[in-house]
Amino acid sequence: MNSRTRKIANMAVLVALATALMVLIQIPLFTEFLMYDPSDIPLLIGGFWFGPIAGVIMAFVKAALYLALKGVSGPIGAFQNFMASGSFIFFSALYYRYNRTKFGAAIALIIGTLSMTLIMIPTNYLILPIWGVPKEQVTEMILKLTTPFNLTKGLISSVFTYLVYKKVKSILETLWGKTE
Repeated sequence: MNSRTRKIANMAVLVALATALMVLIQIPLFTEFLMYDPSDIPLLIGGFWFGPIAGVIMAFVKAALYLALKGVSGPIGAFQNFMASGSFIFFSALYYRYNRTKFGAAIALIIGTLSMTLIMIPTNYLILPIWGVPKEQVTEMILKLTTPFNLTKGLISSVFTYLVYKKVKSILETLWGKTE
């Protein structure tokens, strides 16, 4: 199997795992509509392994698959999911690309969490009114719900990614060979 085909196959496995986790595990945080799912963990591993652009592509495919499979919150929910996961993975993987140490991974995950949280603030300002949140309640909702949710989501996914990345990467390399 050539290198490009191997990379696409590995990415597909990680997206399939992420999609399965997103469909099967939904844990409410702060409210019944803000749900944590561990789907960013395999995508962060993929972003660290293949780079930031590949990570964003995997986040897009996961959001599209989830929309096709569940469609619970429609295209707007899929867009929000893509924006959150895509920014988290992109900025984490971008930093890690140039700092491939354990400390670099920790800093990368902190940067990714903060980037996702900051990017979701203006995104939520645009999207929450479309979902029917009155404009006068949007700022309070962002400050009290969505921002703490994104920080918590990023922290949980970061801890798990940090703990499993090297082990999972070595298993995948054993099965399919190195891709870097």
